[in-house]
Amino acid sequence: MKLRWTLPALAAVLALAGLAFLLRMTQNVDTTLHNERLALLRSADNLDIALNRAFTQTRASSLTDAAADRSKITAELGATLDALDKGPKSLRGLSRALDQRLDIFLDTIDSKFELGFDFEARSTLLTQRAINAVDAVPGRIADTLALLPAGAADDLRTQLTQLQTQIINYGVTPTPTNEPEIRATLNALDTLGAAQPDAVRQRMAELRALIEPLLADKGELVRMYRDFLSRPTAPQLEAVEQAYLGWYEGQLAESNRYRLLLAGYAGVLLLVLAWLGLRLRRSYRELDRANAELSHANDHLEDEVEKRTHELSAALDELRASQAQLIQSEKMASLGQMVAGVAHEINTPLGYARSNAEIVRTALADIRQLCGAQQKALQLLTDEAAREEDVAHALSTAQALGESIDAGALTDDLDGLLADTDHGLSQIGELVASLKDFSRVDRSRSDLFNVNDGLESALKICNNQLKGRVEVIRRYGALPAIECSPSQLNQVFLNLITNASQAIGETGRIYLHTQAEGDGVAVRILDTGSGMSEAVRARIFEPFFTTKPVGKGTGLGLSIVYRIIEDHGGRIQVRSAPGKGSEFAIHLPLRQRRAATDGATQAADAMEAVAA
Repeated sequence: MKLRWTLPALAAVLALAGLAFLLRMTQNVDTTLHNERLALLRSADNLDIALNRAFTQTRASSLTDAAADRSKITAELGATLDALDKGPKSLRGLSRALDQRLDIFLDTIDSKFELGFDFEARSTLLTQRAINAVDAVPGRIADTLALLPAGAADDLRTQLTQLQTQIINYGVTPTPTNEPEIRATLNALDTLGAAQPDAVRQRMAELRALIEPLLADKGELVRMYRDFLSRPTAPQLEAVEQAYLGWYEGQLAESNRYRLLLAGYAGVLLLVLAWLGLRLRRSYRELDRANAELSHANDHLEDEVEKRTHELSAALDELRASQAQLIQSEKMASLGQMVAGVAHEINTPLGYARSNAEIVRTALADIRQLCGAQQKALQLLTDEAAREEDVAHALSTAQALGESIDAGALTDDLDGLLADTDHGLSQIGELVASLKDFSRVDRSRSDLFNVNDGLESALKICNNQLKGRVEVIRRYGALPAIECSPSQLNQVFLNLITNASQAIGETGRIYLHTQAEGDGVAVRILDTGSGMSEAVRARIFEPFFTTKPVGKGTGLGLSIVYRIIEDHGGRIQVRSAPGKGSEFAIHLPLRQRRAATDGATQAADAMEAVAA
């Protein structure tokens, strides 16, 4: 007796433990943590851009302010990288590929930090020496000009004045052409000064000795600056983000698999409980019936008949409810495929629209900086009290920014990016409009409907299953609008096109033909798939019949198609042969009979009631 109760109790405990395990595995995806990790990645990208911009703007601000800004950005970026590498929001240990990309990125950013620290250490000394040299050059040139004899060549004076302007511009903003121009001017001065007195030649030699260290110091800073900006931190961080998104999608897929297992496991448990309940109920009912038959067989015969009738009625109601639930399950499965396909189609244009917006935002910052420099130069040009050095400084700054930014090409690129973004948003709008037209949630169940539009909506919804693999050939005729339930006919077209796509192996074609008939329209859907044998074709409209592997289909898709077409007063015909594909021919009337319309409406009401 004790063993008899121990085994069921142990089975119940194991069943509950399995249920708890599946529940826990379906909740292994933390959306909040995922969003926080994405925010850290975005923050790291923005801080890296800000650090590059801080080094870019070093010459536009004081050394103290620039160093303070870079130190602040570096500290924030370091804290963000530490959070990505370790801590509760870390990406470390999630996957091997993610760890590899994270290590590559962290190594690169570490080397970038080291180069930045070296740049700051060298920049303070070299920049101060360069400033001192630039400040000393005008005085040395003035002394040299003062020593020139009265009859000295004008070319020598012009070269000295030109050298002063070039040194001031080079001290403000070095460019690839500054240093060669200065060296060419120095060589020209050596040639012209060879015929001058010893005092002039000595001054010119001192001038060259002052300028050569300036060129070396500025050149070293420029090389360090370019090496800093050339570190590929942005693409490596993007690779880290892509690896993380791939891992997260894998987690979602695993969670979905456990959800399916949980649904199947729960169904099995319910069936076991139902079986146990039925056995218990049958045992008690048999005992009661035996007692009733022995003691009150004649007196309660009518009650027994009524009881049996009530039981049969309840069983029939349960059967109808089960049928409605199965139909709703098939519809939800189709809806899941539809939503997954639409989400994939929307994600592509949305991704490059967001990427283009980020590029436009970065380009606008460069244009804004160029406009600011040009505005400052224009103000100094119109200000009579402005010094020539300030004007030269402003003009050289604006010139350097203008050379580094091709405004015409940049605006053309921005126009192209905005056009691509507008195209992507238009694609998203078309998909949403197609989805809305497919569901027809804003229209009554009985409406005038163009079958060609319904086929196009179904193709857009299941485009993700077709593109790159199945070629769709449309041969639409001019059709009149028919009276029907648009959402139900859309479901018919979606089921048939999806079945045709699944019947095609690697590649193939689907043909869609429509034409008007005397009292309705005809739709033919042909595919070049695997086809069906005569035995299979004879049973495809039977509920629960399917040739797909277990777990891949419920066998209700074509049964629902047949019922919807029949409720609309139409008919469907099938032709198929193994290895030659299949053809489904649908004939629909222009107007619905009242009884058919009421039946379709009642069926839709039953499905909505089950969904609620």
